[in-house]
Amino acid sequence: MLMNRLLIYIGALSFFLYIGHQTGYAQVRVAGMVTDEDTKTGLPAVTIINKRNNTGTLSSESGRFYIEAMPGDTLEFSMLSYMRKEVLAPAMSATINVSLTKRIFGLQEVNVKGRNYQRDSAALRDEYGKYFNYKKPGAVDVLKTLPANPITALSYLVPSKARKRKEQFHEQLVYWEKEKYIDYRYSPEVVARMTKLDGAELDSFMLKYRPSSQFAQEANEYDFLLYIKRTFEEYQQSKGILRKEDSTHTSR
Repeated sequence: MLMNRLLIYIGALSFFLYIGHQTGYAQVRVAGMVTDEDTKTGLPAVTIINKRNNTGTLSSESGRFYIEAMPGDTLEFSMLSYMRKEVLAPAMSATINVSLTKRIFGLQEVNVKGRNYQRDSAALRDEYGKYFNYKKPGAVDVLKTLPANPITALSYLVPSKARKRKEQFHEQLVYWEKEKYIDYRYSPEVVARMTKLDGAELDSFMLKYRPSSQFAQEANEYDFLLYIKRTFEEYQQSKGILRKEDSTHTSR
């Protein structure tokens, strides 16, 4: 009896390794950039989903991406406030650029107070809930599954590209949600109102003093505004020191 079960495990392991080898051999790598159709600038945090196996990735801060697929797979590109676009994976690894068109909202849809982070985040978690809630199977999962379904339990022990992509996608989604929350609280409108900076100087200040995700999550409104006030005072002092040093070098 034990020998028969062992043979089943060995056969299943061979099957999974064979399938993994065949899948890896046929896959192509699709890379490129996602841009705004009007401005031609790269779009960060665009969701790219392979609709055949429901694995995906997110575009980088500059809009660049890469994803593995089988030739002919449908790749769906989506982002809040933009129209979805589907692209077929080519027969060979290739670089493609994808442009997304902004959605046109009716007057009744316009939110004059700006984006609602809670609503956007809830919509994203609703759409990709299984990825946000994804948990890497551990030893306990293997032991629990083993008596009832040894094939599934064995699959947890076999390296899987699909599972690795799901784990990476989960990490990217969580990371970008944190970054979007920082953007929501540390917005150019709020910082400009507090500092009176604008243009490139505002961008430079915000990049230098961008708060951490933990601070953005824990700070109340008063502490957050106080943080902007104090970092701006530090910014002004650093500029004053630079001007003093420049004048000293000039006098020499």
